[in-house]
Amino acid sequence: MSKQKSRPENNFHCFEGLGLPYWRSIAEGHSPAGGEPAQGPDGSWWEFKQDIDGYILQNGGLASPQEIKLNPGLYFRFFGTVYHNIHGAGGGMSGGWWIDYENLTKIVNFAQKTDYSLAKSATMLLIIPKEWHDCGYLGCAMLHKQMKAFVGRGKPATGTISPSSAMRDPWNNPLMAGLTHLDMKQYFVPGARREISDAFERQWAKQVIKPGIQIF
Repeated sequence: MSKQKSRPENNFHCFEGLGLPYWRSIAEGHSPAGGEPAQGPDGSWWEFKQDIDGYILQNGGLASPQEIKLNPGLYFRFFGTVYHNIHGAGGGMSGGWWIDYENLTKIVNFAQKTDYSLAKSATMLLIIPKEWHDCGYLGCAMLHKQMKAFVGRGKPATGTISPSSAMRDPWNNPLMAGLTHLDMKQYFVPGARREISDAFERQWAKQVIKPGIQIF
């Protein structure tokens, strides 16, 4: 009788072997082209999506992501209205991109000073183009066990093309960049959606698309 594989207790395995360069590349703004590594006579490698100019697509992500251990506690993430309507608030807790209380407070303060909604403020400070999603929902989750993550500041992004591509039309694909005076840190937590949802227990989720919504 074959021994069944046990489910991992954390995502530390994502930082071992081929997993480390794969997940680091996603943290840096690359998009995987498939779920399995490619095989060849020289070994295995991961393939990533190409841009319209034939180069590997690199859009957004973290600048110089650093590997850290994410300790148990409360964390927050913004997700889109369309995603919420399809998957519900619980589905929003299974994504890999998170912020902590300190950085959420920066978004809240920015929204209060500008009279913007939390959603609009998040798109600006976390560098989320409208083509990705509208940050219409804010979710709060309790991390019950230590996980590993990449942390860093968000890099410039556009809706559909690499910011550095010579074929980018600034009119149709304007560049978004963070505010230089705000040191906004984001966490990218690698792993399958089930692994992430097992680690983060949903506390609440609120629609934040309208200005003036209080979350604390």
